Amino acid sequence: MNRRSIELLAVDGGGTKTLAVVVDSDGTVIGKGHAGASNYHVTGADGAKKALVEAVLAAFKDAGIEANKAVNIEKAVFALAGIDTGNDEKEVKLIVQRAVEALSIEIGSLLVENDCLSALLGATQNKAGILLIAGTGSIVFAHDGNNRIVRLGGWGHRVGDEGSGYWIGKQAIASVLKMVDGRGEETLLSKLILEKFNFNKIEDLYNWTYSDSYSVDDVGALAAVVGEAFQLGDTVSKRILDAAVEELLLLIETAIEKADIQQDEFDVIIQGGVFHHNYYIKNQVCQRIQESTAKVKVRTTTEEPICNIIKRGLVLK
Repeated sequence: MNRRSIELLAVDGGGTKTLAVVVDSDGTVIGKGHAGASNYHVTGADGAKKALVEAVLAAFKDAGIEANKAVNIEKAVFALAGIDTGNDEKEVKLIVQRAVEALSIEIGSLLVENDCLSALLGATQNKAGILLIAGTGSIVFAHDGNNRIVRLGGWGHRVGDEGSGYWIGKQAIASVLKMVDGRGEETLLSKLILEKFNFNKIEDLYNWTYSDSYSVDDVGALAAVVGEAFQLGDTVSKRILDAAVEELLLLIETAIEKADIQQDEFDVIIQGGVFHHNYYIKNQVCQRIQESTAKVKVRTTTEEPICNIIKRGLVLK
């Protein structure tokens, strides 16, 4: 049987969507495919496998690779959310193995790892560095350039994700309810949040938070509302943003210490919607890290994580 050979298959799988890309030897993307969530904590093992297969098949189709044709892949990186423990790693590797078998593909060098870790190692090319992602959630990975890898945060919206969009939005809702009680000062957030959700009164907001319509993404989107209120001079919003800055700095500073790279030259890469949409948080974090750490270079990027996952894959042996 004739087999089609490709250089790299890179997959970025998360809690809401999965992206697969086919890459040639020059690093050029020749095919992309999308599917739903592939975090097995969200979809279950079968749902994760299904999403991986769908995304890869769509990428093959986009690259002009016919379905049911045998394919050789030199290297593959499955950078997936939900790999946070040793047990997660075992479970996810089994899911990927099942997906590869269903696709009938042969892979020369296969890597399965946490999506954020993969993006960090791709961005830094295995040199010392830190990646902080603050979107709906928040997480940081650090690498000392040798064998030490440190992960902090990323414990999810129920018990963690401090400084994230969701965390900021949750503080905003709590501040509005405190205002209604008389335990907190007046804030523009009450008016702006009601407008955001097309609610008529605060009671509607409260009822929504305990309804089936409540979603982490919707609360995370309130980070932009807090930023708007801050620009209008709202002191409550400034306190929320300042608290978010402190939480994000704590993630970075602790990661630097645990990775033991205080004396090294290294990059801190900050990424995610919180930095993209809120310049106050971005500027505060960048400025204070550069002031406190002598040899650090802070880089902000709007590149999609898949770009760094591709870089990670291309250097695999």
